[in-house]
Amino acid sequence: MNKKLLKFLLCVISASAAFIPLTLHAETFPSRPITIIVPFTAGGATDVLTRSIAEGMTKELGQSVIVTNLPGAGGSIGQARAARSSADGYTMLLGNVGTLAANASLYTQLPYDILEDFTPVASVGDAPQVLTVRGDLPVSNFEDFIKYAKAHGKEMNSGTAGVGSGSFLGDIVLKTELGLKIEPVHYRGASQAITDVMGGIIDYTIESSSTAVGTSSSGKAKPLVIMSSERVSVLPEVPSAAESSHPNLRYSIWNMMLVPKGVPQHVLDKLNAAVNHVLQRPDVRKRYAEMGLSVPSEESRSLEGASTLLKSEVAKWNELLKKAGVPPQSSR
Repeated sequence: MNKKLLKFLLCVISASAAFIPLTLHAETFPSRPITIIVPFTAGGATDVLTRSIAEGMTKELGQSVIVTNLPGAGGSIGQARAARSSADGYTMLLGNVGTLAANASLYTQLPYDILEDFTPVASVGDAPQVLTVRGDLPVSNFEDFIKYAKAHGKEMNSGTAGVGSGSFLGDIVLKTELGLKIEPVHYRGASQAITDVMGGIIDYTIESSSTAVGTSSSGKAKPLVIMSSERVSVLPEVPSAAESSHPNLRYSIWNMMLVPKGVPQHVLDKLNAAVNHVLQRPDVRKRYAEMGLSVPSEESRSLEGASTLLKSEVAKWNELLKKAGVPPQSSR
């Protein structure tokens, strides 16, 4: 064998050896458990949603998908941990409209940039929100509420789960759409706000359709309108905003799965496919319906569509918060 041929064969073998590990890595992901960080306490709506998806992903990927709750600082503790994680696909983040989009404008000096430090994988669930009022408020429907609030706004108050929370953002959407000026009362959590609505201490709150089922069944509070284009199955008697004089009133808490920036494309594709397969499972769709959740559009579940959604929502909330006169606060 001449030297030129020998040299050529050695180059081929060397190149093949370098390529094989990459190929095996691409084919075998995931080869160990995956962690999904949830920046909320266990047992909440986002946590329950995440665990439903994690259970399905475990079956799809053949590896355990573990949910870790890291609440605090308006979601920034969990999101900062996710941003610092290795960009290998083994750490994911489940955030929502508040922690991902609104917080980018609500807080200064966050330890991450949501658009620069993360890659969206898919939008995974939308929770239509409900305007719920105290039981003895002298209104029987949304149109009555509009008239009453415009006449008595200075005497009213709303309840939120704190600045940046879903109920806080929903209240901003409602007051901006209706042109209202009503003083908010900030609680440590949504359940406290709901309790005080039921107790007649505050006039109204914006809550998830899933919790509104229990609120309305108590008889101490009244859900008046679904802030969506359609009614929800868990509250079939409550009209949607599309049926009102304000058909463009829209507010749903969308939830999204992300990974740290830099995850390889083949891993992104595999994670996106797994999430989409889970969201098409009949048992998951049934669970969503029971929680008053809807599966996002096919476009929002794609890598490109999720990225577009996040960028547009960051810009949207920046404008809404400025218009509402909410000043940026120091990051917590």
